[in-house]
Amino acid sequence: MRNRSRRTVRTLPVLLWLALALGATSAVAAPDCTVALWGDSILYGGFGASLTNRIEEPPAAALKRIRPAWTIADYSTPGDSAHKRLPSFVLQPMPARVVVLQYGINDAGNGYQYEPALRGMVDYVQAAGKTSIVTGLSQVKADRMPQRDGYDATARRVAQEEGVLFADWGAARFDTADMVDDIHPRQPYSTRLVERLVLALDQVAPECAPPARQG
Repeated sequence: MRNRSRRTVRTLPVLLWLALALGATSAVAAPDCTVALWGDSILYGGFGASLTNRIEEPPAAALKRIRPAWTIADYSTPGDSAHKRLPSFVLQPMPARVVVLQYGINDAGNGYQYEPALRGMVDYVQAAGKTSIVTGLSQVKADRMPQRDGYDATARRVAQEEGVLFADWGAARFDTADMVDDIHPRQPYSTRLVERLVLALDQVAPECAPPARQG
């Protein structure tokens, strides 16, 4: 009995060490698939004057359906702009691994100084040790917003100069029949914009995407 007791005492530390090692391995292996969405009504999936006016599957919901591993914090706000958001944005904690910055439509529509605001947001995210994705501007109906292309080019250039990914929303297939009004997408176009964002997210964190199918 005495020998058996000694063997039991010796075994317990070994079992405890194994349990701790397995727990540590699991913690290391879990990918960080957290993303924060900052933007305007296009990213909110809204249209019209009321916050309750949203397409059936807003971008945050579409993103979750397409890439279910991601945990999404949606801070998008209809009517928002980089120019107006910057002062409060740089006071926010940045817990998410990836921060999506989708602005420019309201900056262009109001003639705001878009570049310094967008660059300030990117710099703040980078200083927090997080990864930015800048989106281009979605398309609008012809002649509705003459500055749209110039502001889209600014977003692309800022992303390139700051060394962050650019989700090219201007490259998503556009059909005026897919618009609620001159500016806001219906569901099909909104989903195509999200698919462009997914391409960028997959570059940042391929481990958060579903495994590629074999064969």
